[in-house]
Amino acid sequence: AVTYTLNPLPKQLGQKYGSAFPAIRKAILALSAEEAGKAFLQGQTVTVQVGDTAYEILPEEVEIRAESREGYAVASEGALMAALITELTPELVQEGLSREFVRRVQDLRKNAGFDIADRIELLYQASDNLAQAVENFRGYIMEETLTVKLEAGNPAQYQATVEDEFDGEKVAIGIKQVK
Repeated sequence: AVTYTLNPLPKQLGQKYGSAFPAIRKAILALSAEEAGKAFLQGQTVTVQVGDTAYEILPEEVEIRAESREGYAVASEGALMAALITELTPELVQEGLSREFVRRVQDLRKNAGFDIADRIELLYQASDNLAQAVENFRGYIMEETLTVKLEAGNPAQYQATVEDEFDGEKVAIGIKQVK
């Protein structure tokens, strides 16, 4: 989920090691950034070898930068990290479309002056992808909107209608109150 880069800090390492700093810097940059970065973030020292001499590098002597890889969002604090997969699967896209559809129906109910508990019949015309989402999430939509009948059809025949576009999809919705 993340890639690390190491940045040896000249102020700390230069003061501590003097003329050996350039060689130590080079040795630090040659380390596996992922392994060394994890060790530093956990508060551990990392040993680098320069010639015949081994140097113990402290976590506060190196800046560790963590960048999220493509498809991830990452947040970290010290050794703790959380990664979120940001890739939208077709299923997630369809769920999002169904939720947007529900929002349009709820707005239409409100604008038509329907009571919050009123049951409705709903007719819709939608672009192909949205129509597929409505069918795939039919139960969710009916439950959220108190719909007793949900069908594709001409919404103009119902008392309250709306046409809208969102996320590249088109929809026309018609609802009527069920007594």
